[in-house]
Amino acid sequence: MSIKVSKSWLRFGVLLSFLVLTFSGILNAAETAKGNIIGFVYDKDETTPLEGAVVQFKNLSNDRLFASSRSDKYGIFKLEGIESGVYLYGVETAQGNFDSEGFVAVKIGANETAKMAISLKPYDVDEAKAVSAMFKEQEIAGESLVGTITNFDPNTLIAELQVTKGLLRVNDKIHARGRVTNFYQELNSLSKGGSPATKALAGENAKIKLSQKAQEGDLVYVVKKKELLPLLLAPVGFAIIVAGSSAIQGGIRVNEVATPNSAFKK
Repeated sequence: MSIKVSKSWLRFGVLLSFLVLTFSGILNAAETAKGNIIGFVYDKDETTPLEGAVVQFKNLSNDRLFASSRSDKYGIFKLEGIESGVYLYGVETAQGNFDSEGFVAVKIGANETAKMAISLKPYDVDEAKAVSAMFKEQEIAGESLVGTITNFDPNTLIAELQVTKGLLRVNDKIHARGRVTNFYQELNSLSKGGSPATKALAGENAKIKLSQKAQEGDLVYVVKKKELLPLLLAPVGFAIIVAGSSAIQGGIRVNEVATPNSAFKK
């Protein structure tokens, strides 16, 4: 019996060694394939170059950080030695920090240069306060309270929500919780005053479409999305990729991005 076990472990060891050597070679080869990104940073109008900005990227698979040169008077920045992967990104400016609301996929070969253009979208005062408060609460509890259900229609699954704090946006992951209610869902529908809306702030009332039944008095929370944690602290707005070469693919909300007037637009 012991001989059979030894042979089995021997075969397993040989297989494991083969896999480690094989994948180590692939990973090492991938790590040596590093390229560059050259791009433009624009103000909120998507045409005015922003000088002095630093663009940061964080690789989601290994937490490596990459920082660009400061953008010049034409808004041009360069980031060297970046590897292929999926990244969070953010922009440090004299106006404050701007975090991405999504992520970006970079597929780049050795010594290749990818192109991109980023536009900054500042929050209004109330929205900036709401976002900062939500980040703090989510960092501690994993989710932040956003409001209370004041009415619910079991036939349509439409809930009337009184937003008591923070900010609720379409595409947020929410947690409905009450005495018998306890479920999570992506928020796909939100309206205010009978019209479709993309967000609701504290003090507003909104209607949201739920995926399951709920009750009056249930609480609604916005859940922290691990892959979309803010890269930079205390953001005053968000950054969006408005143009890029085929090596850059933004995971942003495409339906919220206007057609860019960038250096790459033909």
